[in-house]
Amino acid sequence: MSSLHCTESVAIYGDKVSRIKTILKQLGMPNLIGLYGEQNVESITNILHEGVNEIKLVELLFIKYGKQILSNKSVRLAVLTKLSEREKGYILDGRDEPSRELSREELECLTKLRWGRKQKSSSRLLFVLDLDDEYLPSTYEQPLSKEIISPNTYLFPHQRRVKDDVTRLLINGQDRLLVHMPTGAGKTRTVIEAIIDYWKAYSNRATNIIWLAHSEELCEQAVETFKVLWEVRGDQDINLYRFWSNHDVPDFSVGNSFIVASFQKLYSMISSSDNHSFQEVNSLKRTCNFIIVDEAHKAIAPTYKICISYLFNENLTKLVGLTATPGRSKDDMDNAGLSYTGTDELAEFFGRNKVSITNDSGDGIEDPIGFLQGKGFLSSIKRKKVRTNVEIELSEKEREFVANFLEIPKSILNKLAKDDSRNALILSEVASLRLDQKQIIIFALSVEHAHLITELLNLKGITARCIDGKTSPSDRVNSIVKYKQNEISVLVNYGVLTTGFDAPNTNAIIITRPTASLVLYSQMIGRGIRGPKVGGNLECNLIDLEDNLLGFPSEQQAFNYFNSAWK
Repeated sequence: MSSLHCTESVAIYGDKVSRIKTILKQLGMPNLIGLYGEQNVESITNILHEGVNEIKLVELLFIKYGKQILSNKSVRLAVLTKLSEREKGYILDGRDEPSRELSREELECLTKLRWGRKQKSSSRLLFVLDLDDEYLPSTYEQPLSKEIISPNTYLFPHQRRVKDDVTRLLINGQDRLLVHMPTGAGKTRTVIEAIIDYWKAYSNRATNIIWLAHSEELCEQAVETFKVLWEVRGDQDINLYRFWSNHDVPDFSVGNSFIVASFQKLYSMISSSDNHSFQEVNSLKRTCNFIIVDEAHKAIAPTYKICISYLFNENLTKLVGLTATPGRSKDDMDNAGLSYTGTDELAEFFGRNKVSITNDSGDGIEDPIGFLQGKGFLSSIKRKKVRTNVEIELSEKEREFVANFLEIPKSILNKLAKDDSRNALILSEVASLRLDQKQIIIFALSVEHAHLITELLNLKGITARCIDGKTSPSDRVNSIVKYKQNEISVLVNYGVLTTGFDAPNTNAIIITRPTASLVLYSQMIGRGIRGPKVGGNLECNLIDLEDNLLGFPSEQQAFNYFNSAWK
């Protein structure tokens, strides 16, 4: 049939609709009028005052039926009458016989052929006419009676319940509250979702939202999260400002803005003697509808508290904090002699309204971390305590420092950092973890200690990079990217990666520094707690070096430690 198709359909008739149009023209005026409709022809003649010929009638048939012209049985049968016996036979049963003559029965069967995408005879007719499958009946699927519509981005159930609780409290008039969620549970995302809910429904768009954080990483994390969510859930254009480091001062009077600022930048404006700076920050105060405080356990530190209190306007501003540790320190809770502790002050600052993780029924949970670990959102901590056998005697001055500042003095940390046997123990633990291809974060005793451990690891053939407060932004970004891509095995840091750092591939943490800060300890653990449901790991190794100094409870106890102050 292919030779016939080429000579008769393509070579003779040219483009894809030429042959069917030629065949239709050959039907003559009476047949074409019958196919198009005598009444329609009369109407055209009367209205336009002009007659129609075969060419116009064929064009009118194509205008009327388009590519479904052969779905009309009358048109289809009329076309069949003009085909050769060989073509008719091929359409009927697929046999290509040049000298074929059809019987009366075969011709009758030809007229009764069904038309459709599943009919081989339909496809053979299109082949003969050199038409594509678009001339077959269009496919139609009846819409489902029920569909499940999934959003492009959504919260997990435990996050959604927290978000709903936050929104409900705000709607009911609460001006201050704190969101208490474990590191890795999605605090930033959850709170921004709640703010967007409330902002769209109840807020004055001429005002501003300001997000406050203490590090550039946390600031940028808030910016990126808000951008992603507003593009999906926003209902109008909104101004998004970065206001930290060397970023310009926005025009706060414009309103309808989400401003992410560092405490340092804001405090420098509040405390400035420059009249223009005062006017700018006063403009922000007048338009401040929302204050969100990241790492909110720092909120009552003097500088931070000054910033928050300055911006807060009674009956206008909502204050929302978020943290994994809603307290100031472990000793703060242990000292029964204090009637009003720093943790009490923090709870009071946020109106003693704390929103935390609930179970699937909406009830409070004694062990939120265990609950999220069981569902795969957080990894299980496989904790190994490593005794160093290093005995440190604290001087009277050092003991006084611990009592006053609730932290281990640098003099002690420096002594530990110079202990060769202790450092050899750290290298041994890293080597053991790397045998299992673990991605490791090490929290060092000091900047010098971090660099020493990094250099020792590289000499042992373990790819490691050091990050501290003086690491250039480009080196810092480069090291973190390569670590996340598993091109670097170990990140060693001092005082940098405790917050605002997210690398779900981390599955081992080594804490070399003793600390009296339960908050800091919880934050260090949190770097490796991302579970498989959020791209992390089922299990995370925690290597905790223990000297003869203060130790800490499990991550579950750490998370719940300050709850009593919020009752």
